[in-house]
Amino acid sequence: MTVNTSSNRAPNGATQQFVEQLNQQKTRIRFAVALVLSGFAALAYQVAWQRVLTQVIGSDAISMVLVVTIFMICLGIGSELAKFLVAQSQARALRLYATIEVLVAAYGIISIPLLRTINASTGAVTGDSLTADFLLNLGLLSLPIIGMGLTTPLIVHVAKESLSNVGRTVGLLYGWNIAGAAIGSLLTGLLLIELFGLRGTTLFAAGANVVAAAIAIKGLRLIPHTSQGTNATATGTKPAKIPTTAAISAVLFGFGTLAIQIIFFRVLSNYLTLSTIVFPVLLCAYLCLMSAGQWVGGQLADRYSERLPYVIAALFALGAVLLLAALAFPPEWAAYFNALRFSSFNGQLVAPEFAHLIGDPSPITVFLFSFGMMLSVMAWSGLFPVMFRLITQRIEDAGNRFARIYTLYTVGNVVGAFACGIFLLPYLGTGLSALATVLVVALGSLFVLLGNSSSSHGSRAYILLAAGAVAGLLMPTDYYRSFKFGKYEVAEVFEGRTGVATVVPTSRFYTIVDVNRTASASALNADPGPADLYEAWRWNHTDLMALDPSFRPKNILVIGIGHAYLIDAMLDLPFVEKITVVDISAEVVEAVKKYTKTSAKRIFTDPRVEIVIGDGRRFVQSAIKHGVHYDLIQNKINEPWHAGGGNLFTEEFFLEEKKLLTPGGYLSTRPLTGHLTDGLKVFHNAMWTGYYHMYFKNGEVTIADTAIVSPDIKDAWYTELAGKGPVLAHGRDTLQVAVFKEVPDALRTDPNTDDYPTFEYYWVRQLLGNWVSPRVSFQDLDFKPYFRDIPVKIQ
Repeated sequence: MTVNTSSNRAPNGATQQFVEQLNQQKTRIRFAVALVLSGFAALAYQVAWQRVLTQVIGSDAISMVLVVTIFMICLGIGSELAKFLVAQSQARALRLYATIEVLVAAYGIISIPLLRTINASTGAVTGDSLTADFLLNLGLLSLPIIGMGLTTPLIVHVAKESLSNVGRTVGLLYGWNIAGAAIGSLLTGLLLIELFGLRGTTLFAAGANVVAAAIAIKGLRLIPHTSQGTNATATGTKPAKIPTTAAISAVLFGFGTLAIQIIFFRVLSNYLTLSTIVFPVLLCAYLCLMSAGQWVGGQLADRYSERLPYVIAALFALGAVLLLAALAFPPEWAAYFNALRFSSFNGQLVAPEFAHLIGDPSPITVFLFSFGMMLSVMAWSGLFPVMFRLITQRIEDAGNRFARIYTLYTVGNVVGAFACGIFLLPYLGTGLSALATVLVVALGSLFVLLGNSSSSHGSRAYILLAAGAVAGLLMPTDYYRSFKFGKYEVAEVFEGRTGVATVVPTSRFYTIVDVNRTASASALNADPGPADLYEAWRWNHTDLMALDPSFRPKNILVIGIGHAYLIDAMLDLPFVEKITVVDISAEVVEAVKKYTKTSAKRIFTDPRVEIVIGDGRRFVQSAIKHGVHYDLIQNKINEPWHAGGGNLFTEEFFLEEKKLLTPGGYLSTRPLTGHLTDGLKVFHNAMWTGYYHMYFKNGEVTIADTAIVSPDIKDAWYTELAGKGPVLAHGRDTLQVAVFKEVPDALRTDPNTDDYPTFEYYWVRQLLGNWVSPRVSFQDLDFKPYFRDIPVKIQ
């Protein structure tokens, strides 16, 4: 009997092909999962590390730019090094990937105490030096982030299959890596920091690194046998050099991708305010759009591989038009999506029917609104896989080409993040920065068209290029002046490195000064009236001085300029020799100076007042190191629950303030339940006299049976308006005083520490209904059980 061997071999070949395809699919899935975990860990580290730097630097805006820039520099170095590593076999590349993940995890475990300790000790010497901060943290974070930059090119090298689907493969894997980053950003900002603290978050991220390494090692058995011992991709020829025009375009596209991130973060914070949940959710939306853009770009790159320059021009034009649409979006429309938010202070200008807009937005609102506003990110992110496909002519070169294009993009990312955050936004403003970004990406698109003149893109590509450039020219140059809703209307804008200070007039005696539309300060445009309860004696601490006759502060530190009225009121005290005012925002100080019309204007000219632009926390650390002491520290941030403000009210910072006080000196804060819990932990005493200050003494508190108004404070005791002398029309025969040695259960809140910043991270507890707000003012509570009446004696 004759056997037809050819018919028998056909099914075996088909079966083998099916098995190979199944293994390829399993390999892609494994690598995608590994890259999801790797991306998750990277963003968990980034958010946690940025929080630590915010505690040191004080500004979310600056720490974000520093961390993003450092990440981009080191990721670029890693991807450039990956060019040399992808020359080895796929199996060895996979083992190297696993090793790097484990090493990154090891650094992550020790990163938080390392960053905090070295930054604190060095910052006390260097002061508020942006250059020193950048170089120091570049050195501290470079090795782990360079390792992160190596991982994706190594996986692409291992996972590449054929030239016909290389665009989709890169778009898929890189897209999943970014999707993991989006998940990491979201979970870290909403859950991990609150539940596990900063150190616990980095331990969680380290665990993700280790699991990613384990998945990679387990995937070794799926690597084809031909690639186990030697480099299966090597053909004996080196990859052709990337054309200069393509290299320049990649750098310019990278610039646009990160510059637009910095711009959108500033724009959207002016809708959603500086609530702590805004940054991680906004970053998640941005990364989701990037991930989608990678997928779309990969699909387009393979489908239109013969018309790639045209695809690039189309993506650029679409992104530019969508960016224009976002900046032309009327802010008042956002109110109907619950995305135009107000703080408790500027919310007074909102009509009662829109009272629901006062307070923090929900994460869902932040995500959906940010996603819609940032659609241009998806279009411009799609440029990456298209550029990758444009310069990759052989599948053997895929790993090398990915590493190279990733490096060039990252160079652009670095320049875009740093130049936009530190130079463009402060000096050009948001509208012109958006225009500059569009023109940079337009130039990159033009280089692609010129470098591929033989392609069949025709004149339509140039028409698209021109349309995108026109969209850039139409960007609004006075963007924040368009923010108006009800009685809230921006009169002037002061834009700088730390954010956007907007001046908003009111019908009362003050003008509001917002930073990113979060109440930060105010300027007195008229003297307050009797009904305003703003008498100078409520602010000048004479109540404390009557209760403690030995307390006569000469050297005073004020953190945050506020409304300047408190500083003005203390200038009426004859024994005050110097008041140092520290404020992180030059824009706020400039706005308060320009719009103050009362006697408070003298604080800018009185020789006893020194105004320092810098972070209050770092200033305190530096003062301790230099042996400076103050008799009174006034730390009275208006709304410390917004991003970064809570750093000035952790247990650790209360301890540093105590070190800075002279024996018998006092720290003064707003009378909030959260401050009582954290301050008592350090000072073991607290006192409130019913006005705007809660006091913590560096020493034992003893209250006499009578409050003595001695001649040296008598005039200030009777002063109604600062700078205008005493008015004997009022009388305070008694003071109501509450003294605490421990926190009453009814006033207790969760401790706010550097590692567990509960003042700002509370979303889970709020969702579960077990959050005790630390924001409650004593003035909103029944304090009769805690008060005792102290008679006043006038000498």
